[in-house]
Amino acid sequence: PPPRQRPGAMNAAPMADLLEHLELPQCECLNEASDHTLRHCVEQGARDQPTLFLQSDTDEELLITLRFRQPCRVAALGIEGPADKAPKQLRLFVNKIGLDFDAARNESPTQVVDVPEAAAAGAAPVELRYVLFQNVQTLTIFVPENHGGGEETVISKLTLLGAPIVHEGAKRSKEEQEAARKADWLGKGVA
Repeated sequence: PPPRQRPGAMNAAPMADLLEHLELPQCECLNEASDHTLRHCVEQGARDQPTLFLQSDTDEELLITLRFRQPCRVAALGIEGPADKAPKQLRLFVNKIGLDFDAARNESPTQVVDVPEAAAAGAAPVELRYVLFQNVQTLTIFVPENHGGGEETVISKLTLLGAPIVHEGAKRSKEEQEAARKADWLGKGVA
């Protein structure tokens, strides 16, 4: 599908799935079941199969760390799962390295997202406070509870919408380009 424009964002970069910008070998999830891992809800193809999903192991909590290949702007987050086992709340941390469960519970998150049951059922993604997610290299998602209040949390699909940050250099004048071509680094050849 074509990238969507953020509602109300004039001249903003179009929102697209950021999956291709994730560094998947560096992404991890704490408290995942060994047969239902993070890759099942993030990887292309796997996240669209109903038998593959991320599931918590010993209790309802999950701590997901996603690393990007380049800085990204994250505008929205889509999270799907069964009605009684889908995450109820997400605590999002931007560029925090080495978080554990205690730190995720006690530290102040970048944003807390309450996931409505409709969103967990596959409705529209949850919009984030875009200004807080402008230079994201690592996004940590802490799931403290699920909608059913049970011991198992299940995420069948996790989608991040946004845009990568593209660094573009300033244009050089013809004289500066010619001086660089001649290796005239002191600029003596530029009038």
